[in-house]
Amino acid sequence: MAVSGFLGWLNLRNVGVTVIFPDEIYDGKETLVTIRLVNRKPLLPAFLLRVEVSGREALFPLVERAGADSDCVMLTFHGRGAKLLEKATVFSPFPINFFVRRRSVAVVAPFTVFPAPRECLPGGGAGKKEARGEDFSRRKGFGGEVTAIRDYTGSDPLKLIHWRLSARHGELKVKEMAAPSEDPLVIDVLSLPGGALEENLSLAAYLVNRAVRANRPVGLKFGARIVRPDLTRTHRLRLLTELAVYGAR
Repeated sequence: MAVSGFLGWLNLRNVGVTVIFPDEIYDGKETLVTIRLVNRKPLLPAFLLRVEVSGREALFPLVERAGADSDCVMLTFHGRGAKLLEKATVFSPFPINFFVRRRSVAVVAPFTVFPAPRECLPGGGAGKKEARGEDFSRRKGFGGEVTAIRDYTGSDPLKLIHWRLSARHGELKVKEMAAPSEDPLVIDVLSLPGGALEENLSLAAYLVNRAVRANRPVGLKFGARIVRPDLTRTHRLRLLTELAVYGAR
């Protein structure tokens, strides 16, 4: 029993845990989270380790000396906002299941839970357009204005060839055109038809995702404060974060 206890204690020493969250976590929705276990012992492997995070366990049968391994678990978080995972629990029955030893491992892993998207019907107070008429983006297309001249690649449509410049340079040149985008959309969060603030935030999350999928620049309006429209993935995550932390101190 003494030898078993010592080996079990030694097995849990010098192990670290990192929890990696995805970019998008929604309130009440299952999320795939990666748990990475690092064995810092230079001479000994680690055996039969389990890592518990938020009530779910990941199993690591063997982690080589000075090595690492990863596993995934499905976690569900409730309540929007910025959150912090501070610790994980590592435990093991090694070596012969007389005792199950456990220890807490510090984990500093901030993450943000977005409001759960709730479908909003078209015309249901989705906000006002910031601009009217055709708005040109930097995306490549076949309409709009000329944004650049480049060499012909062989796959470009013939109608894009700039014949005058091609004759001047002795090689084919083509025009890059900006693709016309939809009118930018600014969602007035506080004016949406939800019955309460949390419902409005969920409606806004749905509208943000739908607009970006439709290739439409989207922004947010909170009273007098406006987040201007854009179309990138980074901008979409920023908008969802704004919704997640709205009203939090």
